[in-house]
Amino acid sequence: MGLKLQTKLMLFFSAITFVSVLSMGIFTFQVSSKMMKEQVSRGIMENLAQINKNLAFFSRDIEQLSNYIYRSDLVQEKLYKSSSRANLEKYHDFEQVNALFDSVLGTKNWTINLYIIGFNGDRYFTGDYLPPQYNQVSENWGVFRKAKEANGAAVWDTHYTIRHAESQEVVLRVGRLLKGQNSEAIGYLIIDILEPSIAELYQSNYHSIQEQMYLIDSEGYIISAYPSKTTIGTKMKHESVDTILSGQRGFFDTTLHQKKYITIFDTNEETHYKVVNYLPESEVTSGSQPIKYLTLLLIVIAFIVTVWFTYLFAISITSPMNRLKNVMKKVEKGNLDVRFQANYQDEVSELGRNFNSMIQKLKTSLQESMEKKSHLQEAEINMLRAQINPHFLYNTLETMSAIAKIKGVRMISELAIALGEMMRYSIKKDSEYVRLEEDLVLLERYLFIQEVRFQMKMKISISVEESAKKLLIPPLLIQPLVENAIIHGLETKVGQGVLSIRIYHDESVLWVEIKDDGVGMNEEKLAAVTKLLESKVNSSQLGIGLENVVKRISLYYGNMYGVTIASKEDVGTTVIMKLPMMQEN
Repeated sequence: MGLKLQTKLMLFFSAITFVSVLSMGIFTFQVSSKMMKEQVSRGIMENLAQINKNLAFFSRDIEQLSNYIYRSDLVQEKLYKSSSRANLEKYHDFEQVNALFDSVLGTKNWTINLYIIGFNGDRYFTGDYLPPQYNQVSENWGVFRKAKEANGAAVWDTHYTIRHAESQEVVLRVGRLLKGQNSEAIGYLIIDILEPSIAELYQSNYHSIQEQMYLIDSEGYIISAYPSKTTIGTKMKHESVDTILSGQRGFFDTTLHQKKYITIFDTNEETHYKVVNYLPESEVTSGSQPIKYLTLLLIVIAFIVTVWFTYLFAISITSPMNRLKNVMKKVEKGNLDVRFQANYQDEVSELGRNFNSMIQKLKTSLQESMEKKSHLQEAEINMLRAQINPHFLYNTLETMSAIAKIKGVRMISELAIALGEMMRYSIKKDSEYVRLEEDLVLLERYLFIQEVRFQMKMKISISVEESAKKLLIPPLLIQPLVENAIIHGLETKVGQGVLSIRIYHDESVLWVEIKDDGVGMNEEKLAAVTKLLESKVNSSQLGIGLENVVKRISLYYGNMYGVTIASKEDVGTTVIMKLPMMQEN
């Protein structure tokens, strides 16, 4: 970035201050919002707990009411009567049971309906009419089945629906199997609880800014809702339901109608009903708006003050540095007599004094550098002289071969001869290119040594087109690839492996295919090796031999030719080398 130091300092310190104050402001705002969310959520959760207590009291009152009717001698007397008695008697019985209903309800302001369904055909109820499902009793249906199974105990049943509920919809039922003096079943008591009876339990005690509240049972069905009641009787369908049903009480963040909400819920330990409140997060965090505005104001003020002080600070630093820069320009032009006037004890003055010292010592330093370079070259020459002459090595191998023949150890003699010929071929420098058949002689010596080493571990096949043997290639291109196949493919394989070498050509290209059925490579490793081959960068993953072959082909022939690899784990690897056809003429 081509800016002056003064500008950079101003930008740097201004940015640091701005980011720091902004981060602190955001952190403060987030913490305060989170604390406010938790405080409001816990307060609402306590209100939900109180609502659940009211529901528990209501449930106990309903069960006590059902218990009173269950034990009523009047009810048992009426249900024991014959269904064929006179209508006038039935009318008097109906009036007496209605009087009983009035007495048990008393001053209760409940929106409920009571039904007594006798097995003798008697029907007593407090509503305007008798629902059809209560006139014709189906003991395998809903509340009747549960009451029969409870054998006289009170049971609760949620009213389910697949349509929108009405304002006076029955949301809960309480049922009991009525028994006579000899414990025989004589009828059913059904108490229908309408939604307003449930709603008034929390509407009268809960005045908040909530968006939507639900009362649901343990299965997730909505018993009551406020303010929208359209989903009463249906199963709640929301991403938060599983968390609500699996928990006892708490609050967490969620989304509703593509907006952020806080879900707050509490569970009644007796009824296992859950009161759920969906509270818009925006209403909770609205109280933190003054903090946000104050934070923004502080950020602006801090930024303005920082820019001003940064400007003064930058001037105090850059002025002596500009003087030092002018001195350096004079030195750059060859004037070694110029000096920086250091008037202070700060870092820039210290830098100027050091620069003066550097100028003074420059010629001495250059002279010492030349002397060190001379000494280094002398050391390299001595190191080269100390190296063992390769000719001495293969002469020694020929001596070993002769001794092995004399001693009758033919295998050692052949190994020494093969290794000696390989070394002699490797230092051959009289030509950049050799015939393919010459390079194949080296390959045969190498494979002979490997066959002796691995015994029966490898089966080797070589197929070379006769017309290809006279073509020219750079020396030592094939052997490193074969060595790579043996070391990385066959050496670690369990059991015998197969190495296949096939050399052929078409009109303009010489192809060398080296294939093994060794351990192979997985897709990830193959991709990494292929990437390294294409990039032609130094890497220990390729190995010295393969890397050398790739670089030499690129230097000799360019990027049109090279090496490709195909491999599959536990199947094997195929290496194909592409070279141009070159003949001696």
